Amino acid sequence: MALDQTTLLNGRVSLLQTQDGLRASMDSVLLAAAVAAQPGDCLLDIGCGTGAVGFCVAARCKGITLSGLDVQDKMITIARDNAAANQLHANYTVGDVADKAVFDREAFDHIMMNPPYYEEGKRQASPDEAREVAFTGDMEVWIGSATHWLKQGGSISMIHRADALQRILALTDRKYGAIDIWPVHSRAEEPAIRVIVRMIRNRKTPLRLHPPVVLFDSNGQQSAQAQSLLRDGVGLV
Repeated sequence: MALDQTTLLNGRVSLLQTQDGLRASMDSVLLAAAVAAQPGDCLLDIGCGTGAVGFCVAARCKGITLSGLDVQDKMITIARDNAAANQLHANYTVGDVADKAVFDREAFDHIMMNPPYYEEGKRQASPDEAREVAFTGDMEVWIGSATHWLKQGGSISMIHRADALQRILALTDRKYGAIDIWPVHSRAEEPAIRVIVRMIRNRKTPLRLHPPVVLFDSNGQQSAQAQSLLRDGVGLV
């Protein structure tokens, strides 16, 4: 497995990742921007891959305790190396998100995840095994396990396709409140391509729909807002 060294957040995060197949993307940094953690909080990155989301959160939110879960042992090995390179103490575990026994009930203050975009059998399978594992799965299982591991009053942050928002809200109805939603648009005049959703377990505060995150201006240049999130590591909250 060929690896290369890259950076995120304008060099604040060092990341070793595979040259082919699944790699950290803009989505990882945008997801990290939604997590509002305080020193001493315990965070879990579900489907952590090589650890990009957690490292981006740690670069902004100091003094957190970081854990990660991924079913692919190769990704966990790289994540552990990346944690050491970024001088972070993190607990990375190989395991299936469907196995709720992997972690204790209500063990985490915040959980972040980029759930699989497709259900099994709903699209043509990718020839890349790592990509197929990452992109195929049951969102209901992911949310169910996250709820099991999340403390009362804790937050889940996720990023997904924009057309998945209805299903996300249906799966979390009556269990979560204080829901914050940020639509993500490639350009202002185009439909949203992603949604970032953050919600609080057993909170009754009404939903808030925030102004959109627009990635590129009319000239195709990265917007000032995108630069603040993707390069400067500014949080959405």
